[in-house]
Amino acid sequence: MKKMMFLIGLSFLITGCVKQYKGTVKLHERNLYIETFNVNPAGVDCHYVTDSVTFRLYIGKFDNEHENYHYWCRDDSLLVQKIGCNAFTGNMQVLDSPRSFSLSELKQQKTFD
Repeated sequence: MKKMMFLIGLSFLITGCVKQYKGTVKLHERNLYIETFNVNPAGVDCHYVTDSVTFRLYIGKFDNEHENYHYWCRDDSLLVQKIGCNAFTGNMQVLDSPRSFSLSELKQQKTFD
């Protein structure tokens, strides 16, 4: 019986950590898209940015109940910043410095993660 419970628990962990597609949202600028995948049953998602033709860039994981990524374009750069909800005040706050990616370099590298 213990072996059976162990195997059931192990199979839940293995199958629960498989990346599942949740959806795609168009970023208004430059025909970019944000792809969202669920990466575990505890509510952790990950984002990829793509132009659907030349590149697909992994952005990172986040707790989908309390965190997210903010995206904006400036000239040839895509800027990405992680934001989250402050547990004490309930207000959104910046969790890290903005990361900058050159769109022309991403298109030249033709990277698909």
